[in-house]
Amino acid sequence: MIKRTVMVGLATTALASTSLLLAGPAQAAKNVESCSITDILPDRVVIGTSAERVQFGVRTTCDDQDVKFAVRGAGIGTSAHAFWFAACNYDMLQGPTNFDCTHGGSGVINPIGGTYRGYDFVPGNDLTGPNPIYAGAFVDADHNAKDDDGGGHFELSETITLLRQTRFGDSLDASPEPVRKGKKINLAADLETADWNTGTWEGVDATVQIQFRAVGEKKYRTVKTVTATGGKVDTSVVAKRSGDWRAHHPATEATAASTSGSDYVKVKPAR
Repeated sequence: MIKRTVMVGLATTALASTSLLLAGPAQAAKNVESCSITDILPDRVVIGTSAERVQFGVRTTCDDQDVKFAVRGAGIGTSAHAFWFAACNYDMLQGPTNFDCTHGGSGVINPIGGTYRGYDFVPGNDLTGPNPIYAGAFVDADHNAKDDDGGGHFELSETITLLRQTRFGDSLDASPEPVRKGKKINLAADLETADWNTGTWEGVDATVQIQFRAVGEKKYRTVKTVTATGGKVDTSVVAKRSGDWRAHHPATEATAASTSGSDYVKVKPAR
C-alpha cells in the first residue's frame, strides 16, 4: 500500500552516516512502479571558506519500503559520469563512478574557486543562491543494494540554495562601560563574509541590526538598523538601561545570518 511520506536520510549538514527511517514493518515490493520522490533534502546549505560535507536525504511516497537513493549536482562536460558533488546511501551503484557511497548519503560540496556546469565554468561566488540538484531512487525489496527488483528508478529535479557564511567573531565592542543615562554608547563590530572566489574572509557592505536586551528581559529587540561599510560597523545609541548589546546580520539571498557575541554595559543614573 502506498502511503505518504517517509524520509530517507537526515537533512542536515553533518559528517555522520545516515540510516533509512522506516515508518513500519518492511513489505514486499508491490506497487513499486507508483513510487516517486517528493523532496530532496536539505534545501539550503551554509558554506564558509572550505568545502562542506553535507548529509543528503530524500522523501518518497514509498512508505514501509527499503529505499536506496543517490543525489548529485550538475554534470561536468568533460565526463558523462562526473558531477560537482554526488552522494548515495547504498554500496553497489550501477552507472556513474564518482558517487561516493562510503559515507552514508553524504557528499562534499566545494564552491571554493568555482566549478564546471557542463562546459561552462562558474566562479565560486556565482554559485550562491539556487543550484540544480537531482535525485534518483529505487525500492530495494530484497535488500541487496541493487536495482534488480523490477520496479525501476524514480527521479526528481529540484534546487539547493547555497549561502555564503558570515561572521562577527569576537569583534563587537560597546563603550564606554559604565555610562551615564542619556549619554551615548558607541558600538563597533566587524562583519566578514566568506569569499568563495578566493577561499578567504572579506568585509562587505551589508545590513546590520543593533540589538539590545535589558537586564531582566529574556529576548533581544532591534533598536537600530545600520549598514556595515566594507564590513565595518560604527554607530552609537543613547544609554537608557543596563543590559547586553549585540549585532545581527539577517540572511539575504546570498549570505547566511549571523549574530555577534554580546557586550554588557551598565547604565548609571544621570547627574
